[in-house]
Amino acid sequence: MAVPARLLPQAQRETGICVVIPCLNEAATIGRVVSDFRRALPKATVLVFDNASTDGSAEKAEAAGATVIRVPRQGKGYVLRYAFDRVKADVYVVVDADDTYPADRVADLIEPVLRGDCDMAVGARQHFVQRDAIRPLHRWGNRLIVSFLNLSFGTRLQDILSGYRVLSGDMVRELPLLAPGFEVETELTLETLERGFRVLEVPVQYRRRPEGSRSKLSSFKDGYRILMTIMTLLRDYRPMTFFTALAGGITLLGLVGGVIVLSDYVRTGLVPRLPLAILSAMLILLASVFFVTGFVVSAINRRFAEATALSGRWREDRLAQDLTA
Repeated sequence: MAVPARLLPQAQRETGICVVIPCLNEAATIGRVVSDFRRALPKATVLVFDNASTDGSAEKAEAAGATVIRVPRQGKGYVLRYAFDRVKADVYVVVDADDTYPADRVADLIEPVLRGDCDMAVGARQHFVQRDAIRPLHRWGNRLIVSFLNLSFGTRLQDILSGYRVLSGDMVRELPLLAPGFEVETELTLETLERGFRVLEVPVQYRRRPEGSRSKLSSFKDGYRILMTIMTLLRDYRPMTFFTALAGGITLLGLVGGVIVLSDYVRTGLVPRLPLAILSAMLILLASVFFVTGFVVSAINRRFAEATALSGRWREDRLAQDLTA
């Protein structure tokens, strides 16, 4: 029987290493995943966050030795936010419940976090045990999304959608996660980078789902949501880049229409395409508005960052005074 987070013993909620396993209808694999990680990390607390499964996943996870916590609100983003808000740990190991990631490589992800070499280690899927471990459409979609993100944010990441990560507790407590579903991995990576934390990618092997296990990913729906998440974060954290690019595209459309109208005027001395002339002028004006918006939002972000930094410094000074009092 699953237990609510508030009933977990304090020692379990404040353990050094906590394995967080989001789970939705993974009865075919969850038992093996729990067993593998309990074997790889015998002193860690293994928590399965059951996201309203209907196939007996929770019972199989408990039978394998995990503590099961029910999260009725469906969505991987909701599950991780629920876990991070309610479980305190020094190190979080987050892994999918589909038995596609190797538990025996978890030490390779934990060690750089414990050494202080990074704040989040990502199991980058660079090696595939089977050629069909990931569907061709998903493979090309991943490459497209990663390329777009690297271009937009100036990064050199290889796999932002990996479901195998190790995060430091200090970093987790400073990250606001808002994404509801699978796009949470993208948000997690970008929030980590934008807040000055370090990300290290560790190559891991990725195997296909075993028989009886079915993916919950929707190629086009989730791909669209991931791209929208990138665009939203680009707007919020790179406003000059976002609004300048938007203004540039609109300006280009306005200039194309303007060239047509101008060529007609030079040739005939008339403006026969008046609607196009008006549209072109409006597009140029709209582009100017977006460009100025980029400056305004960028200035607001900078002032907000300064206020946040001063607030954090004030809290640290107040804590130091309390400790010395």
